Amino acid sequence: MRSGYRMKSQCEKCGFRSPHAEVFRVFHMDGNLDNCRAANLKTICLNCAGVLSKEGVTWRQGDLVADY
Repeated sequence: MRSGYRMKSQCEKCGFRSPHAEVFRVFHMDGNLDNCRAANLKTICLNCAGVLSKEGVTWRQGDLVADY
């Protein structure tokens, strides 16, 4: 599903930058995968994605395909 969200080249949690889009994922901050408003979406790196799962944060990765 495309939402019109433009994936960033920087992690919005830790600030990590990369020109390689495959090291980033788009997460839904409220955990609701149906809420694809840009204000609810954050680009985060794979490292932060792992940390989020251990911290018990409610952010969830959906099947959204971000625009590059």
